Amino acid sequence: MTNSENDQLRVGVFGGSGYIGAELLRYLSVHPAVSLSWVTAYSKTGLEIGDVLPNLKGAVPGGFVSQEEGEQRISEVDVAFAALPHNESQRLVPRLAEANAEVRFIDMAGDFRTNDAPGYEKYYGCEHGAVDWLPRFTYGFTEFQRDKVSGARLVANPGCFATGMLLALAPLAASGRLAGDVCLLGLTGSSGSGNKPTPTTHHPERFSNVRSYKPLAHQHLLEVEAFLGGLADSDFSLQFVPQSGPFVRGIFTTVFTPGVGAAELTKIYTDAYAGEDLVEVIEGSPELRWVQGSPRSWVGVGGEGDNGVVFTVIDNLGKGAASQGVQNMNLMYGLDETEGLRAPGGFV
Repeated sequence: MTNSENDQLRVGVFGGSGYIGAELLRYLSVHPAVSLSWVTAYSKTGLEIGDVLPNLKGAVPGGFVSQEEGEQRISEVDVAFAALPHNESQRLVPRLAEANAEVRFIDMAGDFRTNDAPGYEKYYGCEHGAVDWLPRFTYGFTEFQRDKVSGARLVANPGCFATGMLLALAPLAASGRLAGDVCLLGLTGSSGSGNKPTPTTHHPERFSNVRSYKPLAHQHLLEVEAFLGGLADSDFSLQFVPQSGPFVRGIFTTVFTPGVGAAELTKIYTDAYAGEDLVEVIEGSPELRWVQGSPRSWVGVGGEGDNGVVFTVIDNLGKGAASQGVQNMNLMYGLDETEGLRAPGGFV
């Protein structure tokens, strides 16, 4: 239940001017049970939100405040989203959570997604600064964590690639069909790299081009393997190759399932996602455009004989980040899980 005036959930956002923060504001602005209290931005402090993010003009009034002001006003909110770069949430959230026991937090970065501090250092390139807080966070892969998220105060939102992978892999693990070497491909849009261009993410370099990066070593493997380890009853190894695509939004994930054919896959996934409002299961391949700008996920299955393939498509900024965060917030406060998430994306 919400506990604020007029039954509105008071929400604050740290880091509202980046792509994930902006997408959070888009979803929160149409949420009937949400009142935005403040939004911080490092380099945009004092600027009107609608001037920095014109798509939100008239929908999100007011201006960006400094992070210091957001920290000072933390007691004004029921829940705060931290849409900050990796390694920054761990310096902010524990300190604020310790001093403000009534406030709940949803972290959008990778800082609290597993209890594996050495793994964090390996994949993120820095020592974790809040190791004692790792076990206090609930991993927010919503479809498989509802009961835990519903009672949580601290939620770590999954990464975008991790969400695409888990939509395919979690049902396999839960049904006892995840074992051995598992090969995956993930093709992602440019928005997954943030709003500061680099030589490999700048539009002229990326347009009409596809390239692989971090093959077999992407940081989201850490959280995916940790989560699946609690579901699978056999040893497995994920061989994941991420790729950058010449589009802005979305992730198309492909998982190969030798020994598990299309008929069995159809049953596994229709059973796993039966009754889900935001996940669709089909035979054949889904299309990326079906989910761009949407909180929905599509899972497709196919194969030949005893060998199968599973496809998932998500919007990396939606289900891969912001809309899953809102989904988790809804559960944390006893709201309908799809509140604020019912509008479909565009067809083209």
